[in-house]
Amino acid sequence: MENELYRDFNAKLRPSVAVWAAFGLVVIPLCVYFDPFQGWRWVPFNVIYEPMMESVYVAVGIMSLVAFQSPIHHVSFLWFVALSSFTHGFTMLFHAATTPMHRGHLVGDVWIIAGGLSLALPLFLFGPTKTAALPLPKPFAQYGSLGTDGKLRVSDEE
Repeated sequence: MENELYRDFNAKLRPSVAVWAAFGLVVIPLCVYFDPFQGWRWVPFNVIYEPMMESVYVAVGIMSLVAFQSPIHHVSFLWFVALSSFTHGFTMLFHAATTPMHRGHLVGDVWIIAGGLSLALPLFLFGPTKTAALPLPKPFAQYGSLGTDGKLRVSDEE
Protein backbone atom coordinates (compact mmCIF):
# COMPACT_ATOMS: atom_id res chain seq x y z
CA MET A 1 0.00 0.00 0.00
CA GLU A 2 2.83 2.41 0.83
CA ASN A 3 4.38 2.13 -2.61
CA GLU A 4 1.00 2.58 -4.32
CA LEU A 5 0.22 5.80 -2.41
CA TYR A 6 3.68 7.21 -3.04
CA ARG A 7 3.60 6.23 -6.69
CA ASP A 8 0.18 7.83 -7.26
CA PHE A 9 1.11 11.10 -5.55
CA ASN A 10 4.51 11.27 -7.26
CA ALA A 11 2.96 10.58 -10.67
CA LYS A 12 0.50 13.46 -10.24
CA LEU A 13 3.20 15.94 -9.28
CA ARG A 14 6.11 14.98 -11.55
CA PRO A 15 4.88 16.86 -14.66
CA SER A 16 4.69 20.18 -12.75
CA VAL A 17 8.00 19.55 -11.00
CA ALA A 18 9.65 18.81 -14.38
CA VAL A 19 8.31 22.07 -15.83
CA TRP A 20 9.66 23.98 -12.81
CA ALA A 21 13.07 22.37 -13.27
CA ALA A 22 13.16 23.31 -16.96
CA PHE A 23 11.97 26.86 -16.32
CA GLY A 24 14.37 27.41 -13.44
CA LEU A 25 17.42 26.04 -15.21
CA VAL A 26 16.83 27.13 -18.82
CA VAL A 27 13.75 29.20 -19.69
CA ILE A 28 13.86 31.94 -17.04
CA PRO A 29 17.62 32.65 -17.33
CA LEU A 30 17.33 32.86 -21.14
CA CYS A 31 14.24 35.07 -20.97
CA VAL A 32 15.90 37.43 -18.50
CA TYR A 33 19.01 37.61 -20.70
CA PHE A 34 17.20 38.12 -24.03
CA ASP A 35 14.02 39.76 -22.63
CA PRO A 36 11.83 38.61 -25.56
CA PHE A 37 8.64 40.32 -24.34
CA GLN A 38 10.18 43.40 -22.67
CA GLY A 39 8.77 42.17 -19.38
CA TRP A 40 11.62 40.21 -17.85
CA ARG A 41 13.88 43.12 -16.96
CA TRP A 42 13.42 46.06 -14.69
CA VAL A 43 13.62 49.51 -16.21
CA PRO A 44 16.20 50.90 -15.80
CA PHE A 45 18.39 47.81 -16.13
CA ASN A 46 19.85 46.69 -12.82
CA VAL A 47 23.12 44.79 -13.19
CA ILE A 48 22.96 43.46 -9.61
CA TYR A 49 19.25 42.63 -9.25
CA GLU A 50 18.78 40.52 -12.36
CA PRO A 51 21.61 38.01 -11.77
CA MET A 52 20.38 37.66 -8.19
CA MET A 53 16.84 36.84 -9.40
CA GLU A 54 18.21 34.42 -11.99
CA SER A 55 20.24 32.65 -9.30
CA VAL A 56 17.10 32.16 -7.20
CA TYR A 57 15.33 30.50 -10.14
CA VAL A 58 18.36 28.37 -10.97
CA ALA A 59 18.31 27.17 -7.34
CA VAL A 60 14.58 26.39 -7.70
CA GLY A 61 15.40 24.48 -10.91
CA ILE A 62 18.14 22.44 -9.22
CA MET A 63 15.94 21.60 -6.25
CA SER A 64 13.07 20.74 -8.61
CA LEU A 65 15.37 18.21 -10.28
CA VAL A 66 16.06 16.72 -6.85
CA ALA A 67 12.34 16.72 -6.00
CA PHE A 68 11.42 15.10 -9.33
CA GLN A 69 12.64 11.70 -8.14
CA SER A 70 10.17 11.62 -5.25
CA PRO A 71 7.97 14.72 -4.88
CA ILE A 72 6.31 13.31 -1.77
CA HIS A 73 9.59 13.68 0.10
CA HIS A 74 9.84 17.36 -0.90
CA VAL A 75 6.32 18.62 -0.15
CA SER A 76 7.52 21.58 1.96
CA PHE A 77 9.81 22.77 -0.83
CA LEU A 78 7.04 22.40 -3.41
CA TRP A 79 4.59 24.37 -1.23
CA PHE A 80 7.27 27.07 -0.85
CA VAL A 81 7.64 27.29 -4.64
CA ALA A 82 3.86 27.47 -5.10
CA LEU A 83 3.28 30.12 -2.43
CA SER A 84 6.30 32.24 -3.36
CA SER A 85 5.07 32.14 -6.97
CA PHE A 86 1.72 33.54 -5.87
CA THR A 87 3.32 36.34 -3.85
CA HIS A 88 5.73 37.19 -6.67
CA GLY A 89 3.05 37.05 -9.36
CA PHE A 90 0.50 39.13 -7.47
CA THR A 91 3.13 41.68 -6.45
CA MET A 92 4.17 42.09 -10.08
CA LEU A 93 0.51 42.23 -11.15
CA PHE A 94 0.06 45.15 -8.74
CA HIS A 95 3.14 46.94 -10.12
CA ALA A 96 2.08 46.34 -13.72
CA ALA A 97 -1.44 47.60 -13.01
CA THR A 98 -0.37 50.74 -11.14
CA THR A 99 2.82 51.77 -12.92
CA PRO A 100 2.65 52.15 -16.72
CA MET A 101 6.40 51.60 -17.22
CA HIS A 102 6.06 48.13 -15.64
CA ARG A 103 3.23 46.89 -17.88
CA GLY A 104 5.67 44.48 -19.53
CA HIS A 105 5.68 42.47 -16.31
CA LEU A 106 2.18 41.28 -17.19
CA VAL A 107 3.93 39.00 -19.69
CA GLY A 108 7.24 38.62 -17.88
CA ASP A 109 6.18 37.88 -14.31
CA VAL A 110 2.44 37.52 -13.81
CA TRP A 111 2.33 34.12 -15.57
CA ILE A 112 4.12 32.69 -12.53
CA ILE A 113 0.74 32.64 -10.75
CA ALA A 114 -0.20 29.80 -13.12
CA GLY A 115 3.09 28.10 -12.27
CA GLY A 116 2.19 28.27 -8.61
CA LEU A 117 -1.22 26.77 -9.36
CA SER A 118 0.45 23.93 -11.26
CA LEU A 119 1.97 22.82 -7.95
CA ALA A 120 -0.65 24.02 -5.46
CA LEU A 121 -3.61 22.24 -7.05
CA PRO A 122 -2.14 18.71 -7.00
CA LEU A 123 -0.59 19.35 -3.58
CA PHE A 124 -3.93 20.50 -2.21
CA LEU A 125 -6.05 17.86 -3.94
CA PHE A 126 -3.78 14.84 -3.57
CA GLY A 127 -1.25 15.84 -0.90
CA PRO A 128 -0.30 13.62 2.04
CA THR A 129 -3.13 14.90 4.25
CA LYS A 130 -5.66 14.05 1.51
CA THR A 131 -4.74 10.37 1.40
CA ALA A 132 -5.80 7.81 3.98
CA ALA A 133 -3.06 7.51 6.60
CA LEU A 134 -0.09 7.91 4.28
CA PRO A 135 2.87 6.03 5.77
CA LEU A 136 5.91 8.11 6.67
CA PRO A 137 9.11 7.82 4.61
CA LYS A 138 11.27 4.84 5.63
CA PRO A 139 13.56 6.62 8.14
CA PHE A 140 10.49 7.69 10.13
CA ALA A 141 8.28 4.63 9.55
CA GLN A 142 9.27 3.16 12.91
CA TYR A 143 7.42 6.03 14.60
CA GLY A 144 4.04 5.41 12.97
CA SER A 145 2.16 6.93 10.06
CA LEU A 146 0.76 10.28 9.05
CA GLY A 147 -3.02 10.41 9.50
CA THR A 148 -5.47 12.23 7.25
CA ASP A 149 -5.48 15.08 9.76
CA GLY A 150 -1.72 15.52 9.27
CA LYS A 151 -0.94 14.21 12.77
CA LEU A 152 1.43 11.40 13.55
CA ARG A 153 -0.29 8.14 14.42
CA VAL A 154 1.88 5.90 16.58
CA SER A 155 -0.17 2.79 16.05
CA ASP A 156 -3.12 1.63 14.00
CA GLU A 157 -5.33 1.46 17.11
CA GLU A 158 -5.46 5.26 17.51
